[in-house]
Amino acid sequence: MKSMAVVAVCVCGLCGLAAAAPPRPFVLWNRDDIAAIRRRIETEPWAKAVYEQYAAKAPDLEKDLFDLLRYAVMGDGEAGRRQKEKLLRMVNSRPPQGAAQWLNVVRFDLLYDELTAEQRQQTEKVFREYIEVAIFTSAVIDGTHGFNDAAKYSRYDARLYTRSNWLPNIIFPRKLSANLMAAALGDEALIRRVFSAYGSLQWYIDEYLSDGGFYSEEFSKMGATPGEWLLYCRAVERLGLDELGFGYRGRGGASIRGHIESLLRLGYPRVDLCSDRPHYPMLTMGDLRRAGSSARYRHPTHAFQHSIVYGFMPGGQGGNIRWIAPGAWGGEIRGNNPQWDGYGNFTPKMLHPLWFEIAHRKWPDARFDYFLAQMRGPGEDRYYPSLYFGLDPIDPATVRPPPAPSYVAPQRGIAMLRAEESPAYWESRAGAASLRLPTAYAHSVNDSLCICGYYALGRPMLLNRQVTPSYATGWSRSVLSHNGLMIDGREPGFTDAFTTRHGFFPTVKFAAVSTQKVYPGFEQTRALMLTREYLLDFTSVAAADGLDHDYLWLAHAVGVAEAESGRWSEPRKAEGVLAPFGFVRTGAGEGGLRLRIVQRCALKDPAKASLPAAWYARGAGVVVHLLPSVGLTVQLAETPVADRPDAAPSVDERPDEYEVGGTSVLAVRRGPAAVFAAMYEPFDRDAPAGRSLVRLSEGPDHVAVRIDGGAGAAYRDVAMVQWGERVRAIEVADGAERFVLGAYAFVRLSGDRVEAWGDVRGLRVKTGAAEAKLILNDRLTRSGMEDGFLVFGRVAATPPATQRGD
Repeated sequence: MKSMAVVAVCVCGLCGLAAAAPPRPFVLWNRDDIAAIRRRIETEPWAKAVYEQYAAKAPDLEKDLFDLLRYAVMGDGEAGRRQKEKLLRMVNSRPPQGAAQWLNVVRFDLLYDELTAEQRQQTEKVFREYIEVAIFTSAVIDGTHGFNDAAKYSRYDARLYTRSNWLPNIIFPRKLSANLMAAALGDEALIRRVFSAYGSLQWYIDEYLSDGGFYSEEFSKMGATPGEWLLYCRAVERLGLDELGFGYRGRGGASIRGHIESLLRLGYPRVDLCSDRPHYPMLTMGDLRRAGSSARYRHPTHAFQHSIVYGFMPGGQGGNIRWIAPGAWGGEIRGNNPQWDGYGNFTPKMLHPLWFEIAHRKWPDARFDYFLAQMRGPGEDRYYPSLYFGLDPIDPATVRPPPAPSYVAPQRGIAMLRAEESPAYWESRAGAASLRLPTAYAHSVNDSLCICGYYALGRPMLLNRQVTPSYATGWSRSVLSHNGLMIDGREPGFTDAFTTRHGFFPTVKFAAVSTQKVYPGFEQTRALMLTREYLLDFTSVAAADGLDHDYLWLAHAVGVAEAESGRWSEPRKAEGVLAPFGFVRTGAGEGGLRLRIVQRCALKDPAKASLPAAWYARGAGVVVHLLPSVGLTVQLAETPVADRPDAAPSVDERPDEYEVGGTSVLAVRRGPAAVFAAMYEPFDRDAPAGRSLVRLSEGPDHVAVRIDGGAGAAYRDVAMVQWGERVRAIEVADGAERFVLGAYAFVRLSGDRVEAWGDVRGLRVKTGAAEAKLILNDRLTRSGMEDGFLVFGRVAATPPATQRGD
């Protein structure tokens, strides 16, 4: 750390020893930055064009920052005067000041030479008072408004913080502003004290962020804080205190870099919008599962949820926004409403494009430039950055995407499986699926052990639907709107008492979670196996009391069902817990399910569709396979378009957001235990569906299946999962073939090649070749040949009786 000369500066009773700051400005820009920006504007046509465009009319949320650029970079004294007035307006306002003060900190730093000694002293005094209240007193209060009473601000500030009992988008902007103020004062002792205080920035990194940097609300609320945090990191780096900024890594491994990169860890492959600017979606969960609170424009249909890159529709609608300013995230001056800031007083917050610009400048190896390049506007050959962070235009031909490994994040409560894990993932048609673990989070819904989403062939196939326009209520909050399980009409809970297993191999990605606490008194396991061709989904549940219970398994696919006539009843009104679905049709039940669901326009008049005809012409969709079981009842419903069936618009009146349609599969079993074994097989005109799912063995502790590819298929697969933690060797027969499998296993048989992953203890399989080789967990493994069978391990001489579910 650089040494800093210490001088005594007594401002008020709250001050200590202040270290001399580097030459001002240094928070947003230093002198070198300012010279470089000016040189760019004067010599590079694109930068000059942006400057002139903004000088004529800057976007509303960017006017103040651009004013500061006009003053600091181009010497516009009038712009400086306007911004000085705004700074002093905050300084002279009565406490408590608003929640988000980064603009005033930047104003103080850039306008320092324009302030009188008295104005500087008063500003520093207000900053120190703000820090004391926001960090150490933790009481945002004034005698008139009683702002900190239990019914208002403090109901969002838990004081004894956990990851799930407070709302950082409302509370944390104050704490970040306090850290940024301390940095702007150049007071090292204060900077360290503020950083390390309980509930402040160090606690946020050490305790709140999880699994390397994940935010713990639903993800669209993350926009309140990263921009200000990044500015703080730039400031303390220039003070020689980088160990408190970019360089700080929390006890659990989190960092500011990990926090910004967490968005990429949540990403699915691109979704084509039939334009030259595709959509790059991200894992979506919580009570804002539609476009989220950080989007200016919602793409039509429920098929588009949160995103990294928003993309553009063929008509030009869309694009990532750089700024947002919801009132709950704080303004500069406290408004008249005791809970929120006054309208017209909202401090703008940076969003993804600006985070990525700063991050790419700092960590070019992270490849944020790839995503910036995808954010370029229609018809633009490059991404033209802001003028603020020193980036050149980004040519999409020169960027490379980052790799995309699968992972399990137990603290954040998610697992992401990606069939393709190389940098090719982002442009591929390979599948990706996410699984919710049962950990609690803020702004949650009842989604424990649900599939959050399944994307394949460049389309969403399964989604957890939300039909409410704002926060989820009713059906949208219930597990009924999720790809999950309901027991006896009850909602699942949250718990940290669970175990996970996973194995990520080139051909198959496996993850499983087991718990007895989501539904107390029931042992439950959810396991996924993802290949490039399909997703296997195994759900097991067993009651500790041994009594009969009702198990409702749900899957919500994007598209319209092609249900064969004669196999399904006429629609009838749904009753009981299924009432929100309006009308249901009952199928063959014990015969299982093989249902083709196609993404075609669900409007009565397709000419009114918002998505272009080419989007539907692909004929994309998914086949849902569900194994038969004794006592199984399967029903189909149109996925609700409103929380109450009686409030649902008619087919003629539905807005375009419902035009893609949705099909809900509702499978019910009654008994002391149940197993639901399903396969989701995506298709489009280039990859027709034709596989079948066959049960090989099922017992109280496992299920084993075979996946056939139909006539002419190049391979067939065998998969098995055991439930819980009690693992034994299980021998599974498939005709003359036998498999001895442990905790989980996946076997692919293809000509003279047998590939196996997981806990494979023995094999006797027909290869159709005189010689064959076994690749076990990606290593060539010694095996033998007997009468055309490849043999590995100890396998019984005669096959066991096939075990079937009851």
